[in-house]
Amino acid sequence: MHPLNGNKVPSSDQCYDLLKRYAVPDHIIRHSEVVSRVAVFLAVRLNGSGENLSIAGVKAAGLLHDITKMEGIESRQDHAETGRKLLTALGYGRIGEIVGDHIRLQANRETSWIREAEIINYADKRVMHTEIVTLRERFADLKRRYGLNGSDKDGVARITALEERTYELERRIFSTLDFVPEELVQRMEMG
Repeated sequence: MHPLNGNKVPSSDQCYDLLKRYAVPDHIIRHSEVVSRVAVFLAVRLNGSGENLSIAGVKAAGLLHDITKMEGIESRQDHAETGRKLLTALGYGRIGEIVGDHIRLQANRETSWIREAEIINYADKRVMHTEIVTLRERFADLKRRYGLNGSDKDGVARITALEERTYELERRIFSTLDFVPEELVQRMEMG
């Protein structure tokens, strides 16, 4: 049985209704649209390589992964966790679980197959604002944006550990694909 069976997955229209209802700003919606496109592209290619990912689930989680980002900025709460709670309360528990992993994957969920949460996590790391970038570019931006310099050793260590885990995830995702991470934009443009 597929992991998303038995759980509601919102349609694209329902996702946009939720984004509007929760007053998600346009720039976050545009970012989420690109994350969703990257994630769906990868999920379709991975399914062609033998994975069994829910394309509808990946699309919805990509669109909704930052649904509580502004709330998180204002309250200084983890927006992945507040997004998980909100979506679960709305009856989208499995999508909430995926959203809850979009910043940091839960370590105890290692599997031999690629999970939807891993695709969303990775796609989010490849999209800076609305541009698809390399992991090197994205993590350089994160370090700049969060002011991580040599004086914030804990912050630097957290981002460095996250970067290392993301490169490991990238290797897993691309190990069965017929192109390399640097070709992602070109392949997406080709269709």
